Amino acid sequence: MESPVGGSRDTSVVVATLETGEVYIIVSLSSKSDTQVIYVDPTTGALRYHRKLGFDVFRSQKEALDYITNGSRWLCKSTTYARVILGYAALGSFGLLLVATKLTASIPYLPGGGCVYTVTESQWIKIPLQNPQPQGKGEVKNVQELAEIDIDGKHYFCDTRDITRPFPSRMPLQNPDDEFVWNGWLSMPFKNIGLPQHCVILLQGFAECRSFGSSGQLEGIVALTARRSRLHPGTRYLARGINSCFSTGNEVECEQLVWVPKRTGQSVPFNTYIWRRGTIPIWWGAELKITAAEAEIYVSDQDPYKGSAQYYQRLSKRYDARNLDVPVGESQKNKAFVPILCINLLRNGEGKSESLLVQHFEESLNYIKSTGKLPHTRIVLINYD
Repeated sequence: MESPVGGSRDTSVVVATLETGEVYIIVSLSSKSDTQVIYVDPTTGALRYHRKLGFDVFRSQKEALDYITNGSRWLCKSTTYARVILGYAALGSFGLLLVATKLTASIPYLPGGGCVYTVTESQWIKIPLQNPQPQGKGEVKNVQELAEIDIDGKHYFCDTRDITRPFPSRMPLQNPDDEFVWNGWLSMPFKNIGLPQHCVILLQGFAECRSFGSSGQLEGIVALTARRSRLHPGTRYLARGINSCFSTGNEVECEQLVWVPKRTGQSVPFNTYIWRRGTIPIWWGAELKITAAEAEIYVSDQDPYKGSAQYYQRLSKRYDARNLDVPVGESQKNKAFVPILCINLLRNGEGKSESLLVQHFEESLNYIKSTGKLPHTRIVLINYD
């Protein structure tokens, strides 16, 4: 049931564990006026939801709690209160539920509506299962590392609009760009029971905003978001160059959004600027040697530019004005091109180890242009050094 007011309440989550060991996840979304109760199967860890009024759909959180406890809170062994759900997985002996217990409104009011929240405190809730599946030592170690992932202060979300794409995205909330969704796998159990909105779409990076003006007058707001790609993450010397997903190591898309606040109902003027930080999109790497002060850079001698064109094709598709909510004239639609400006910050002086990469960077762009695979994209390289 959709909320008639829309956003008239904050989303809240209650995880109730009964004395019997049964676990219920009670969710009241800000976008709805009712409350859903999700049951965790104590044997398999699977989530159960039947969409039945008076059974797992209620008018309020209190009504739902009263139902599962038969009106006696003494039947509750433990209760955890949270703001939103970040993910769930049944692994081996436990069901692992990740919730955010504290949030910060990093960008309280986006133009056109919506709030961006940063997760400032999260918690993994371990739910013991009655029929645990056997796990090897490697699997146990992976589960432990999953529960140790640093979430707080490094992840953010918006529960009312898509922020995985450049602002303003015309795509619906539940159709994000998977490149920037860091809890896609953990959200699947909720999608499988028909409750996709009950687990937020989590991005990794940074979100913040500041107001500015003169003489005490508010003249505008500037917001900065950084979205880290999940296609090629890793530590410094492992995530280098391009990979089989046609993505470069630890790439981050940054977006600066500036707007002038207006009264409700008035159009809001805004400006947006986008840039990305990554490594050169060719097959290369770096090796640490004890005898050398710097890592030794190498470029693959077998098809080093394989996938480079696909990398730029993905960028071209993402930033094509014809795919965004920006005005494009009829004459421009046929001839429109996407400008991609590459600022090379590598050291290119004589004797510098990075000069090899600079040379291959230039050669890779010449190769891509010669293939004719990017007829509507203009790539320009500027060497800073």
